[in-house]
Amino acid sequence: MKDSWHNNLIGKKLNEEYAHDFSICDIDGAVRCGYKEYDYKTRFIIYESKYQNEKLSTTQLDTLKLLNKAIHWDMFDTHSGIFIIRIFDIENDLRWFDLEDNLIAKTTFKELYNIFSVK
Repeated sequence: MKDSWHNNLIGKKLNEEYAHDFSICDIDGAVRCGYKEYDYKTRFIIYESKYQNEKLSTTQLDTLKLLNKAIHWDMFDTHSGIFIIRIFDIENDLRWFDLEDNLIAKTTFKELYNIFSVK
């Protein structure tokens, strides 16, 4: 939504007009791509994007960790998972971190696209 951190009207209304009896968590994206290798596989990536020095909120991290525990990752390919993607330079320097803040990979935007689309 324009001029707001909220990504939808329901979240905005809940946050501004109601008691915070629960956590409202904005997660940036989920990508799913099916492809045929030897057999049919699915890549599933959930990501939160942040600028290089932007903080991940406790609510976001706790929610991502809960999702990570709840998902049966053995259903997906080995590149699947939940990642924090830090933007140092949108075209040339995207750094992928796991939920423990370990650097997993460094890619360009084109490489990110190729990972998402299994190219």
